[in-house]
Amino acid sequence: MEWVNVHTHTRSEGVYVLDLSGGGRREPGELCSLGIHPLFVGEGVKMEQVREAARRGEIVAVGEAGFDRNAGTVMEEQRRLFEEEVEISEAYGLPLIIHCVRAFPELLSVYKKMKPSQAWIVHGYNNNEEILAQLLRCGFYISAGKKVFLPRSNIRRILPLIPPEQLFLETDDADFPIEAVYREAAVLRSVSPEVLGRQVYENFKRVFHIF
Repeated sequence: MEWVNVHTHTRSEGVYVLDLSGGGRREPGELCSLGIHPLFVGEGVKMEQVREAARRGEIVAVGEAGFDRNAGTVMEEQRRLFEEEVEISEAYGLPLIIHCVRAFPELLSVYKKMKPSQAWIVHGYNNNEEILAQLLRCGFYISAGKKVFLPRSNIRRILPLIPPEQLFLETDDADFPIEAVYREAAVLRSVSPEVLGRQVYENFKRVFHIF
Protein backbone atom coordinates (compact mmCIF):
# COMPACT_ATOMS: atom_id res chain seq x y z
CA MET A 1 0.00 0.00 0.00
CA GLU A 2 1.14 3.58 -0.73
CA TRP A 3 0.64 5.69 2.36
CA VAL A 4 -0.47 9.26 1.59
CA ASN A 5 1.54 11.95 3.38
CA VAL A 6 -0.44 15.15 2.86
CA HIS A 7 2.19 17.52 4.27
CA THR A 8 5.93 16.98 4.54
CA HIS A 9 9.18 18.90 4.29
CA THR A 10 11.17 15.80 3.34
CA ARG A 11 11.10 13.64 0.23
CA SER A 12 10.12 10.05 0.92
CA GLU A 13 8.56 6.94 -0.56
CA GLY A 14 4.89 6.74 -1.45
CA VAL A 15 2.50 9.58 -2.20
CA TYR A 16 3.48 12.85 -0.56
CA VAL A 17 2.93 16.59 -0.89
CA LEU A 18 6.26 18.35 -0.41
CA ASP A 19 6.09 21.81 1.14
CA LEU A 20 8.36 24.25 -0.69
CA SER A 21 7.56 27.26 1.48
CA GLY A 22 10.91 27.02 3.26
CA GLY A 23 12.88 26.76 0.03
CA GLY A 24 13.86 23.94 -2.29
CA ARG A 25 12.99 23.03 -5.84
CA ARG A 26 10.36 20.77 -7.33
CA GLU A 27 11.55 17.62 -9.04
CA PRO A 28 9.76 16.50 -12.24
CA GLY A 29 6.43 14.87 -11.42
CA GLU A 30 6.63 15.74 -7.74
CA LEU A 31 3.51 16.85 -5.85
CA CYS A 32 4.26 20.12 -4.07
CA SER A 33 2.66 22.96 -2.17
CA LEU A 34 3.77 26.57 -1.86
CA GLY A 35 2.63 29.40 0.36
CA ILE A 36 3.72 32.14 2.73
CA HIS A 37 4.21 30.66 6.18
CA PRO A 38 3.06 33.18 8.83
CA LEU A 39 6.28 32.72 10.79
CA PHE A 40 8.43 33.66 7.78
CA VAL A 41 6.67 36.59 6.14
CA GLY A 42 9.13 38.58 4.05
CA GLU A 43 11.90 35.99 4.40
CA GLY A 44 11.59 34.08 1.16
CA VAL A 45 8.42 33.22 -0.71
CA LYS A 46 6.57 36.12 -2.32
CA MET A 47 2.90 36.16 -3.23
CA GLU A 48 3.66 36.46 -6.92
CA GLN A 49 5.70 33.25 -6.72
CA VAL A 50 2.72 31.43 -5.24
CA ARG A 51 0.41 32.83 -7.90
CA GLU A 52 2.79 31.96 -10.73
CA ALA A 53 3.38 28.42 -9.44
CA ALA A 54 -0.39 27.90 -9.31
CA ARG A 55 -0.86 29.35 -12.79
CA ARG A 56 1.81 27.07 -14.26
CA GLY A 57 0.39 23.98 -12.57
CA GLU A 58 3.59 23.46 -10.56
CA ILE A 59 1.78 22.96 -7.24
CA VAL A 60 -1.15 20.83 -6.14
CA ALA A 61 -1.97 22.92 -3.05
CA VAL A 62 -1.46 26.42 -1.66
CA GLY A 63 0.29 26.55 1.70
CA GLU A 64 1.28 26.16 4.24
CA ALA A 65 -0.50 29.42 4.93
CA GLY A 66 -2.45 30.82 7.82
CA PHE A 67 -2.06 32.45 11.22
CA ASP A 68 0.39 32.22 14.09
CA ARG A 69 0.25 34.40 17.20
CA ASN A 70 3.92 33.65 17.86
CA ALA A 71 4.89 35.37 14.61
CA GLY A 72 6.47 38.80 14.48
CA THR A 73 4.00 39.88 11.78
CA VAL A 74 0.87 41.61 13.09
CA MET A 75 -2.39 39.71 12.73
CA GLU A 76 -3.87 42.25 10.30
CA GLU A 77 -1.02 41.63 7.86
CA GLN A 78 -1.25 37.87 8.35
CA ARG A 79 -4.93 38.08 7.50
CA ARG A 80 -4.30 40.15 4.37
CA LEU A 81 -1.74 37.67 3.09
CA PHE A 82 -3.90 34.69 3.96
CA GLU A 83 -6.90 36.12 2.13
CA GLU A 84 -4.73 36.57 -0.97
CA GLU A 85 -3.72 32.94 -0.75
CA VAL A 86 -7.36 31.93 -0.40
CA GLU A 87 -8.05 33.83 -3.62
CA ILE A 88 -5.24 31.95 -5.40
CA SER A 89 -6.58 28.65 -4.06
CA GLU A 90 -10.03 29.46 -5.41
CA ALA A 91 -8.86 30.84 -8.75
CA TYR A 92 -6.80 27.75 -9.61
CA GLY A 93 -8.90 25.08 -7.91
CA LEU A 94 -6.27 24.10 -5.36
CA PRO A 95 -6.77 22.93 -1.77
CA LEU A 96 -5.32 25.05 1.01
CA ILE A 97 -2.94 23.61 3.62
CA ILE A 98 -3.27 25.65 6.80
CA HIS A 99 -0.90 26.44 9.65
CA CYS A 100 -2.82 27.83 12.62
CA VAL A 101 -1.44 28.53 16.09
CA ARG A 102 -3.66 30.21 18.71
CA ALA A 103 -5.69 31.92 15.99
CA PHE A 104 -8.65 29.72 15.17
CA PRO A 105 -11.20 32.57 15.59
CA GLU A 106 -9.33 34.48 12.86
CA LEU A 107 -9.21 31.42 10.64
CA LEU A 108 -12.93 30.74 11.01
CA SER A 109 -13.70 34.42 10.43
CA VAL A 110 -11.94 34.34 7.05
CA TYR A 111 -13.67 31.09 6.15
CA LYS A 112 -17.11 32.53 6.85
CA LYS A 113 -16.26 35.74 5.00
CA MET A 114 -14.80 34.15 1.86
CA LYS A 115 -16.99 31.01 1.67
CA PRO A 116 -14.37 28.95 -0.21
CA SER A 117 -15.26 26.10 -2.53
CA GLN A 118 -11.84 24.44 -2.25
CA ALA A 119 -10.87 22.13 0.60
CA TRP A 120 -9.13 23.62 3.63
CA ILE A 121 -6.79 21.23 5.47
CA VAL A 122 -5.59 22.17 8.96
CA HIS A 123 -2.22 20.47 9.25
CA GLY A 124 -0.72 19.12 12.47
CA TYR A 125 -3.92 19.64 14.44
CA ASN A 126 -3.49 19.34 18.21
CA ASN A 127 -6.12 21.62 19.69
CA ASN A 128 -9.22 20.91 21.73
CA GLU A 129 -12.49 19.18 21.01
CA GLU A 130 -14.56 22.39 20.88
CA ILE A 131 -12.46 23.95 18.13
CA LEU A 132 -12.38 20.63 16.30
CA ALA A 133 -16.18 20.53 16.27
CA GLN A 134 -16.34 24.05 14.78
CA LEU A 135 -13.86 23.14 12.06
CA LEU A 136 -15.65 19.91 11.19
CA ARG A 137 -19.02 21.67 10.94
CA CYS A 138 -17.51 24.06 8.41
CA GLY A 139 -16.18 21.14 6.37
CA PHE A 140 -12.49 21.48 7.18
CA TYR A 141 -10.19 18.50 6.76
CA ILE A 142 -7.96 17.67 9.72
CA SER A 143 -4.43 16.35 9.31
CA ALA A 144 -2.77 14.60 12.24
CA GLY A 145 0.96 14.10 12.51
CA LYS A 146 3.82 13.72 14.95
CA LYS A 147 1.78 14.64 18.02
CA VAL A 148 -0.02 11.28 17.83
CA PHE A 149 3.06 9.82 19.50
CA LEU A 150 2.88 12.14 22.53
CA PRO A 151 1.01 10.39 25.36
CA ARG A 152 -0.80 13.51 26.64
CA SER A 153 -1.45 15.28 23.34
CA ASN A 154 -4.93 16.46 22.42
CA ILE A 155 -4.82 14.69 19.08
CA ARG A 156 -4.39 11.26 20.67
CA ARG A 157 -7.57 11.84 22.64
CA ILE A 158 -9.72 13.35 19.91
CA LEU A 159 -8.47 11.50 16.84
CA PRO A 160 -11.41 9.05 16.99
CA LEU A 161 -13.81 12.02 16.77
CA ILE A 162 -12.67 13.03 13.28
CA PRO A 163 -14.95 11.57 10.60
CA PRO A 164 -12.91 9.26 8.34
CA GLU A 165 -13.88 11.27 5.25
CA GLN A 166 -12.34 14.44 6.78
CA LEU A 167 -9.04 12.94 7.90
CA PHE A 168 -5.48 13.18 6.58
CA LEU A 169 -2.12 12.14 8.04
CA GLU A 170 1.31 13.72 7.71
CA THR A 171 4.90 13.78 8.92
CA ASP A 172 5.49 17.56 8.62
CA ASP A 173 9.16 18.11 9.56
CA ALA A 174 9.64 14.85 11.45
CA ASP A 175 12.10 12.24 10.24
CA PHE A 176 10.08 9.07 10.88
CA PRO A 177 8.22 7.26 8.06
CA ILE A 178 4.59 8.12 7.36
CA GLU A 179 3.70 4.45 7.82
CA ALA A 180 4.51 4.83 11.53
CA VAL A 181 1.91 7.60 11.80
CA TYR A 182 -0.69 5.40 10.11
CA ARG A 183 0.01 2.50 12.45
CA GLU A 184 -0.26 4.66 15.57
CA ALA A 185 -3.38 6.45 14.30
CA ALA A 186 -4.97 3.10 13.42
CA VAL A 187 -4.54 1.91 17.01
CA LEU A 188 -6.14 5.11 18.31
CA ARG A 189 -9.07 4.76 15.91
CA SER A 190 -9.47 0.99 16.45
CA VAL A 191 -9.11 0.11 12.77
CA SER A 192 -6.42 -1.64 10.78
CA PRO A 193 -3.67 0.47 9.17
CA GLU A 194 -4.82 -0.81 5.78
CA VAL A 195 -8.40 0.37 6.29
CA LEU A 196 -7.14 3.75 7.45
CA GLY A 197 -4.73 3.96 4.52
CA ARG A 198 -7.44 3.24 1.97
CA GLN A 199 -9.73 5.87 3.48
CA VAL A 200 -7.06 8.59 3.43
CA TYR A 201 -6.14 7.62 -0.12
CA GLU A 202 -9.79 8.11 -1.16
CA ASN A 203 -9.85 11.48 0.61
CA PHE A 204 -6.68 12.46 -1.23
CA LYS A 205 -8.11 11.54 -4.62
CA ARG A 206 -11.29 13.48 -3.92
CA VAL A 207 -9.59 16.64 -2.62
CA PHE A 208 -6.55 16.83 -4.92
CA HIS A 209 -8.15 15.50 -8.14
CA ILE A 210 -4.90 13.74 -9.03
CA PHE A 211 -5.64 10.04 -9.57
